[in-house]
Amino acid sequence: MTNLVNEIVEKRKKLLFKDVEKLKKLEKHRPKDNRKTLSSNIKSKSEISLISEIKPASPTSGILRDDINIEDMAKEMESAGVIGLSILTEPNYFHGSYENLQLAIESTNLPCLMKDFIVDEVQFKIARQLGATNILLINSIGNLEQLYQLSIKYKIEPLIEIHHLEEIDDIKRLIEIGMRPKLIGVNNRDLGTLKVDLNTSKIIIPQLKEEFGENIKIISESGINTFEDIKFLLSYKADAFLIGSAIMKSNNIKEKILSLRGLS
Repeated sequence: MTNLVNEIVEKRKKLLFKDVEKLKKLEKHRPKDNRKTLSSNIKSKSEISLISEIKPASPTSGILRDDINIEDMAKEMESAGVIGLSILTEPNYFHGSYENLQLAIESTNLPCLMKDFIVDEVQFKIARQLGATNILLINSIGNLEQLYQLSIKYKIEPLIEIHHLEEIDDIKRLIEIGMRPKLIGVNNRDLGTLKVDLNTSKIIIPQLKEEFGENIKIISESGINTFEDIKFLLSYKADAFLIGSAIMKSNNIKEKILSLRGLS
């Protein structure tokens, strides 16, 4: 990993005391339940399954969008036909927040992924208390077995994110000890260089499909900007697509999503 990624992780750990404070404030909160998870909402290959990300900023691109009305944005994304939302809760580099996640959950009926650098159990507790259906587990920054067991404990479907072919062995080990992951995200951004290359999905997704068949749904992440990109990734058997920056930078979010879905 780059120094930047290590820095993000270390700062996230130092802020966990704020997460503990947040959890105390949520003790009486009752989330909206009974919504589908991402894996159960992914459509057949005849339709494009797109997960739209609410990401105010990124460490590589800076501020993506100012003055965001989370409720309106989430509703607009839902009306454009996305199958789920990904909401950044990392505060320092992505300008995310638990408040954004809560607003997105409360204003739509979509599956909602809490996207953060998950390093502690308190983050699972908050995700559960807010009603997130899914949580991101980045394989390279934590003990995957422990994190996966926490996701089971708190009844939140994990999206396991990998970046390299060698990480498939970590998924296999999970299965060997009795775990049954339903979602794998292949991130096209190399955490060593921060460069994006869709060929990462081209290389890894067919291997995942060969290893696990259709038992696990595969989501391609990062660097997806156009319908042409999606058609390229579909040819290598991606089941769904998580798209953030291209949507957040767009002047018309609904039109951009429809374009990505090949409907405009």
